[in-house]
Amino acid sequence: MAFFGWFSEEAFRLPQAVGLIASLGFTALVVHREDRSRRVSNLLALTAAHREIWTQIHQRPELARVLEAKADLARVPVTNAEALFVTFLLLHLSATYRALRLGMFSTRQALDRDIRWFLALPIPRAVWDRSKDLLEPDFGAFVDRCLEPDNQPSTGSGEAGHRDRSARPDGGDM
Repeated sequence: MAFFGWFSEEAFRLPQAVGLIASLGFTALVVHREDRSRRVSNLLALTAAHREIWTQIHQRPELARVLEAKADLARVPVTNAEALFVTFLLLHLSATYRALRLGMFSTRQALDRDIRWFLALPIPRAVWDRSKDLLEPDFGAFVDRCLEPDNQPSTGSGEAGHRDRSARPDGGDM
């Protein structure tokens, strides 16, 4: 009899608890889906910015020398147009680095490999050397680590001698 008395007094709390738990679960599901959608949107925006920057190489022939591995800077110094293009790309890489650190992409990016390839070219390296102190210090330190001789570009394979591209730029795990 005591059970029925207690149950009749407390029975209304069970539906309240179930409703509260269900609403929390629904909210978590919505937040998760919104986060996933935002990450994909961020990746699409990054791709659009990347395409816009690199399209300049094809639309402006005077920038073609930026990609020449044997550009002779002693004979023909870096032009203003080349320096501006490289600066835009460095700012893009810096923004990508920041976004990676904040976990804003749905996929992993091989930023270290891209930096190593691009700054191996004479013109980008010259512009980097002149402008690295103007960019965020943590990005500069990341780029310096990418350029160290024993730091091979990432392949995502996890093989010895290669950085695992699943690692965050700040050394933590994603």
